[in-house]
Order: sequence, then C-alpha cells, then structure tokens
Amino acid sequence: MKTNLARLSLSGIAATALLASVLAVAQTQAPPQGNHDPEDCKGSTVDNQGAKVAKASRAFLAELQTAVGSGDRNKVASMISYPFLVIQGIQRTKVKTKAEFLAQYDAIFDDHVRRAIAQQSAKCLFGNYQGTMIGTGEVWFSERPHGSMKIITVNSSAAAQ
Repeated sequence: MKTNLARLSLSGIAATALLASVLAVAQTQAPPQGNHDPEDCKGSTVDNQGAKVAKASRAFLAELQTAVGSGDRNKVASMISYPFLVIQGIQRTKVKTKAEFLAQYDAIFDDHVRRAIAQQSAKCLFGNYQGTMIGTGEVWFSERPHGSMKIITVNSSAAAQ
C-alpha cells in the first residue's frame, strides 16, 4: 500500500510539473498585448477587405467615436450617406436629409447605439462585402463611390435580433 501511495504521490508531482511547464511555454508564445491578431476576433475583420479598406474603416470608427462621444451631431450628420436606412424594431424607414436626421438624432442614435459605437474595438471591426459593422449590427458603413466612408444603416434593435 505504501508503494502505491508513493507512486500516486510521484504521479501528482510529475503532473504538476508538466502543467507548470505547459503554462510557461504558453505564456512565452502568447502574442504581446496591443498587437493585432484577427484570430482573437469573432468572425471576419476588415483586414479581410484589404489594407486600404481596413485602414479607412478604423479611421472612420475613431472619427465617429469622437463625434458621438462629444455630442457633435453635425459631424455625425456629415458622416452619413443620405438617404440611409434606420431600423427600430420591425420599423424600417429611410432618412432622406441631414435636417431630418438632426431632428431625429436622439431616437436614431439612442443610448444603445451610442454605447455600441463607444465600445467597438478597432482591432475586431467586422467587415464583409456589404461594408463594415459596429457592434452586432447597430451601425453599418461603407466606402461610397466618391471614396469616403459613410454610414448607410443604423439599427437600434440589432442586439435584440
């Protein structure tokens, strides 16, 4: 019985040592914090759309986060391609002008949408052939024919779908 306990004890020590060495190797092979690794992100990232689109999308996100965070409604309004689609629950409407958008700003850019914009990581910005998505679809933007990025859809009920 003493022999079995001794073997069991040695097995436990060996397993602990093995686990410690595996963890040490894993830590040395982990990518440094702050580096972009698309594997950390869920799904496709704008990187799959090419370096030019990825760079423009990340710059647009930063500009939008600043404008929304500071409450600069006119700046946000200038970042939209009119008419654009607004989805609120089952209601889908087209906002045709800057004046119409500004009149409805608080309803369109509600707390949920503003929070999705603020929390969006530039590192894991989703992109596909339709454009670039913020959050779970709260905001979609894409490169327009004249070359600039513009918002094309705001969906305040995106997380509920």
